[in-house]
Amino acid sequence: MLHGVTLRSKRVLVMGLLAAVMAVAAGSPTLTAAGDNKGKNESVAADLGGFGGILNFLDALVVPAVVTDGVTGPFFARVLAGKGEAPGDIEQCLAMLLDHDLGGSSPHFGFVLADGHQCRSSMTEIHRGLNIPDFVVDRFIMIVGMEAQKAHVPDADIAEVAKVLDRYRGGVRNK
Repeated sequence: MLHGVTLRSKRVLVMGLLAAVMAVAAGSPTLTAAGDNKGKNESVAADLGGFGGILNFLDALVVPAVVTDGVTGPFFARVLAGKGEAPGDIEQCLAMLLDHDLGGSSPHFGFVLADGHQCRSSMTEIHRGLNIPDFVVDRFIMIVGMEAQKAHVPDADIAEVAKVLDRYRGGVRNK
């Protein structure tokens, strides 16, 4: 059935299946704590599919775009080389943070992932020593917006995501 399917397509399929499992697993305290809004929430986060939809978007579209970009990519080389936090942990924590800040039900910080990693709230601590210039933050936000447009996310939702990401600018740049 998956003959001839690319590795990226398989990742997208797996992430989509995981998001579906998360939506079905409403009885699991771990999964419901990670942002299952069960269709009751009229927020931007809900429009984006809650935690599962945001995580899938980050994994399938944003991460490949930022790590291959000439401006943002070099700042992810450390992570891709296995130094620091695992890429999957970063994606999950960022998805929870965005879900929370866009009106979803994910915790803001402190959630412990299945692998034992605890999500943190301090962007300053997370990005300390990386010396990320302001123009790189701009480029990251722009890439997120471009990928959202490709995915047919409404302009109003893209603007809200950009506002949330921009609020974290001070904790990310030049640390």
